[in-house]
Amino acid sequence: MNQPVFSLRTFSSYYERAATGAQLLVLKTATGMGLLGLTLALVGLYGLVAYSVARRTREIGIRMAIGAGRVNVLMMVLWQGMVLALAGILAGAILYEAVQRFRVLHPVSAPGMLIVALVGLAGNLANSAVLARDRGENLNLRVALTHTLADAAAAVGTIAASFVILTTGWVQADAAVSIGIAALILAGSWPPLHEAVRILMEGAPAHLSLTEVEVAMRGVPGVTGVHDLHIWSLTAGVEAVSGHVLVADPGEGQRVLRDLCRLLSDRYGLGHATLQLETEASSDPWHPNCAPGARAGSDR
Repeated sequence: MNQPVFSLRTFSSYYERAATGAQLLVLKTATGMGLLGLTLALVGLYGLVAYSVARRTREIGIRMAIGAGRVNVLMMVLWQGMVLALAGILAGAILYEAVQRFRVLHPVSAPGMLIVALVGLAGNLANSAVLARDRGENLNLRVALTHTLADAAAAVGTIAASFVILTTGWVQADAAVSIGIAALILAGSWPPLHEAVRILMEGAPAHLSLTEVEVAMRGVPGVTGVHDLHIWSLTAGVEAVSGHVLVADPGEGQRVLRDLCRLLSDRYGLGHATLQLETEASSDPWHPNCAPGARAGSDR
């Protein structure tokens, strides 16, 4: 009896070869989609918590106005800490499998690998388009966008490996790309957690130079000195500044204050400014940096 052209065994063999080349991408894509789902779930939870806090804020005044805006940062620390642990496990598994493939050659179905990579790329690009439109200043959505773009980059690498295998027959290209994917996972997991922790610790924004801001403030007409200058993050995309400003003429105080606030807002995006105006006539100050003779230089 003639053997059928397409049998269950034939399909199983083809599937095994295709899965050999594509399983790491599927694992990474599935993990990325799962993390995206977790992100959206946490964003929803953040929305519920923020809504509850907002209602409570209206009842008790403005005591939690800043805290309500930091809920998404707290959510990001919790989520990204878990992502970092999972990323380490996933990257280790991918590296182990890649090394094994360098040591022992496995048959790779480049067409099947290419199809899976194209599907993964299309899904991640679609997710990225949605997240890019709605991310705004929400730290969770911005990090989710970073992850989906990284997944898209991994899919592009897999597509390139597929073409290499199709044109040259070098099946180790699959393992080489897998190592790159593992490095991409590890490289992309730490920065979001670092940023979220920095905001919670009220650290100085990385994109602002304290020295540059101080020099610009000293250049405002009527300002003779600036000291005790601080810049910190209230929440994602919202920074605050405080400082003591020495003015030559107290009668020009309101004009100087207006010019300083306009400078800080327009040039540096610092819309939350608290500035204390002082003169050389200040005596018996409550702050040691305000004492006459203690204003040489800038104390931060």
